[in-house]
Parts: sequence; structure tokens; C-alpha cells
Amino acid sequence: MSIKKADSLLQRNELKKFTTARVALKTSGVSLSTEEVLAFRLAHARAVDAVWTEWNRTKISDELKLVGIESLLVDSEASNRIHYVQNPQSGCIVNEQSQSTIQSLKYENAISIILADGLSPIAVQEQGSKLITCLLENLRSLAMNINPVFICNNGRVAIGDSIGEITKSKIAIVIIGERPGLTTPQSLGMYITLHPTSLSTNANRNCISNIHPKGLSIEQASNECKQLIEKMLTHNISGYQLNSK
Repeated sequence: MSIKKADSLLQRNELKKFTTARVALKTSGVSLSTEEVLAFRLAHARAVDAVWTEWNRTKISDELKLVGIESLLVDSEASNRIHYVQNPQSGCIVNEQSQSTIQSLKYENAISIILADGLSPIAVQEQGSKLITCLLENLRSLAMNINPVFICNNGRVAIGDSIGEITKSKIAIVIIGERPGLTTPQSLGMYITLHPTSLSTNANRNCISNIHPKGLSIEQASNECKQLIEKMLTHNISGYQLNSK
């Protein structure tokens, strides 16, 4: 092996220590090596599977119940997974039956946590109950009412605006399976909005993303969420405006 090639291999291995991204890929001549091509195809297949895999909401609800956390199963207007993928807006609003269920809640001006499958039900199934349990331990020190956790089927980020408006929530936190990439299909995102309504947009919320075993830890994400909420309550704003405070 030439000195130049050995140095290049050493640099590539060093770079891979700091990221799980697809960097410094092996080559064969001017093309990717067979090993890298097969790894790419496997990662792509896992990402596709993550989008279409069914999740078990009842199991998550039971896991939360075991640690004393109440939850409600609700549904978006997306009647099935194909409808959800092909009509994004249908995942942003809860259906009529779920609206009636949500309206029976007594707390207003509270925190509402919504767990939605998003584009990676796998991520939510594996980490959802753990993240909610850790998050609630942090949020209890805020001395605010917290609604039962809403476990929403075929939900998107804006489902928090729909539920938040019905419950007249002070804060809506949407925990959702992020769009799976070629690094991991297990990533969760958290979207926090102050005074959520149907008029809220992405500019009104703050995001904590890349929550998975090789990314941001559940503990780190929970701490960041609490800090963001404290800042929102202090300045009475959320979203991009909060970044300047």
C-alpha cells in the first residue's frame, strides 16, 4: 500500500469516528465499492420500511400506564397510511370522533403532549414511552397542569395545533417519528409551540431533532425541551423570535 493511500485510509477512519453520516465511502476505481453499494441499498430499504411499518399504540399506552401516565388514543383525518402519505394535510387535523374525545378534557392553559407516528412509526415505538416518561419528570417542576398524553395515529407536526386549539393549551409538544434518512430510521423530533392554534405555522414552533441512540439522548432532549418552555413562558413567544432572546 502506498503512503498516500495509507494516509487517506487513516483520515477516512478518523472522520468516521465523529459522525454516523455517509462520509469517506470506500471506492473501487472511480466507483463506490460493492460493500458501500450494498450498505446503501440496505439503508434505503430500512428507511422505506420505517415509513410503512404499523405501530402498536396500545402497547405504548400500556407502557405509560405502568409508570402512572394517562393517555388517550386519537386519530387524524388520514384514514389509512396511503392517504396519510399522499395527502399530508390530512395528518394535521384530528377527526371528528377524536375531537369529541379531546373536548371532554377539563384542563385549559395546560401542557399537551402529543405522540404521533409521523414518517417513522418504528422510532416512536422504540423510544416514545421512554422519552415521554423522562420529559414528564422534568416538566413537573414547572407547576403547570399537564393533559393526558395524546397518542395520535397518522399524525404530522401540525396535529399539535389542532389538539392544542381544542384543549386551549398553553404549550403543545409534538413528539414524532422523523423522516428516516440513510443513517437511521430511529430518530425522533420534538416540536414545541406556545399558544397553539389552527393559525400557527412552523415559524411559531421550536424544534429539537435527531433524538436517537447515536444522536441526541432522551435525557438531553428532555432537558432542552424544559429549558425552551421556561424561555417561552418568560418572553411569551415561541418559534424563530425566541432565538433572539
